[in-house]
Amino acid sequence: MYVRNHMLPKDKLTTLELGEDIGSALEKINQGDFMSLPVLEGEQFKGYLMKEAIFRNYFEANGRDREEFLKNVKVNDLYSTNYKSIKEDEYAENASYLLKEWRTPFLPVFDSKGKFVGILTHNSIFNAFSEIFGLEKGTRIVVDMLDIPGQLARLSEVIRKENVNIINFAAVDAKVLDVYRVIIRVDTKDVVGLIEKIEKAGFKIGAISK
Repeated sequence: MYVRNHMLPKDKLTTLELGEDIGSALEKINQGDFMSLPVLEGEQFKGYLMKEAIFRNYFEANGRDREEFLKNVKVNDLYSTNYKSIKEDEYAENASYLLKEWRTPFLPVFDSKGKFVGILTHNSIFNAFSEIFGLEKGTRIVVDMLDIPGQLARLSEVIRKENVNIINFAAVDAKVLDVYRVIIRVDTKDVVGLIEKIEKAGFKIGAISK
């Protein structure tokens, strides 16, 4: 799951220039219903401008004329350079960590030569993980099991013997001593039969859903 497969490419982006006035920037933000936009200087990525920063700056300057503010204040005056970037050939999992830790609206993406090629948003990451977990596909089965070597192999073997296709398989900490939770998405018409076989093998079913 590489960043390049889930980023929004540069040629699809609405962007701002450093010397652009805030009135023009705000119009672009409102037209696209954006919360922020990338700021460029030519082809170079410089940072981002958030809608919140525009309004905060305006209201903090008590009594400032609105038209004068929109015309004379430039993107260069308000944009932020507080960001982390990521390379297009990195894993998207790394991007999710950076977005969380830096609380930035998106990550600028660069190629191996340092050229700005797009952005990776929170929504992009959500869609990527939805794809990995196979959301909206098959049936979701949660199995709670003891943390004993070989348990996952036993569960997999039970499912294999039923000729059931596993769409996704993930193990997570159940936050209970010596117990972990396995979340499986399977493609089968006989869910009831599969559940019976899993339980007969000694596993505890935690939940079943679409």
